[in-house]
Amino acid sequence: MKYPYKKLVLPTALKSQINGKLEAGTLAKITIGGHMWTGAARAFNAMNKKAVADGIKLINIGDYRSYQGQLSMFKDRYALEDGGRVPQITRTFNNKTWYLKKGKSPSAAPDPTGKKGSNHGWGLAIDLNVTNSKVAEWLCANAPTYGFYLQGDDPKSGEFELWHWQYVLGDVVPKVLGD
Repeated sequence: MKYPYKKLVLPTALKSQINGKLEAGTLAKITIGGHMWTGAARAFNAMNKKAVADGIKLINIGDYRSYQGQLSMFKDRYALEDGGRVPQITRTFNNKTWYLKKGKSPSAAPDPTGKKGSNHGWGLAIDLNVTNSKVAEWLCANAPTYGFYLQGDDPKSGEFELWHWQYVLGDVVPKVLGD
């Protein structure tokens, strides 16, 4: 299976925002529950409509995440001492090195300045339940049409997450939406 990857471009509307503290009106509902940045939500809802028509059920397991939500998740997944996870994945937070705990998947370190941070905090990322290979194959084949890509294409990387899809087109509207 080919894993689609494209570098994320931050939409102009989000450049003045604070990651995890987006202003009201920046987010819109998505059809499977949750919220995303308005442009990403529109593209996602169109993608989900196609998925349903193709007999695919997308299940949301993580959408827009507030700063406090990201901080809580980070502290649950990382510790200040290396617990021997292999491969070890580290993050820097509060000028300290944090180590990913065994059995946990990576997450972004929260950014108190709000300039960086998780793409969930920009409303651009959604985690989907892809335990079924049919769903994974459908996403890999169809999600790019709607502007959604994985954050990496190397399944051997400790950072690879087949469930993490992000809207990467910035201000470009996918052709399939007809704008």
